[in-house]
Amino acid sequence: DEALHELYGKLDKLSEGDILVLAGSIPKTMPVDIYERIMESLQDKGVKFIVDTTGESLLKVLKYKPFLIKPNNHELEEMFNVKLNSIEDISKYAKKLQDMGARNVLISMGKDGALLLTENNEVFLSNTPKGTVKNSVGAGDSMVAGFIAGYLNTNKYEEALKLGAACGSATAFSSDLATKDYIDRLVNEIEVKNIKYDNVL
Repeated sequence: DEALHELYGKLDKLSEGDILVLAGSIPKTMPVDIYERIMESLQDKGVKFIVDTTGESLLKVLKYKPFLIKPNNHELEEMFNVKLNSIEDISKYAKKLQDMGARNVLISMGKDGALLLTENNEVFLSNTPKGTVKNSVGAGDSMVAGFIAGYLNTNKYEEALKLGAACGSATAFSSDLATKDYIDRLVNEIEVKNIKYDNVL
């Protein structure tokens, strides 16, 4: 309780324009609804929430309109108990998450790249650069970090996806976290296509 009180004290200092990333599964020692509680406590502060978790933990925070969520395609299948066989299928169920409150939905799809549905009714699809997966631990976190950096640098979702995809791949292709040099090389191999929204959905 004391540690949680201290955490809320730190979070209370956040203000408009700040970004808070809530990522990973919730430890058993924490309240199961900790992400919900945090987002509710900061609702009026203008903080951008980025949530990278799965299942019920993700579905329950959508009412707080997170700026970005990042499930992968397998987690998307589990959430809706469906089999997704195409980009169109994935887009359809990503749109359901958007309809439930998420402003932007980023779906990582491993070797098939990543799909982004934006709050501006755009659908962007990125490829994956060439490389050998050495360690996928941290790749999702790297993708989120790259997305945030790309968005803050350019204010463009297309560029955010491009840098996010490069960072995620660079970490997956490295034995540890990616280096900036490697990310800068891979970003040139990332192509982002704007898929016409009406055709996909």
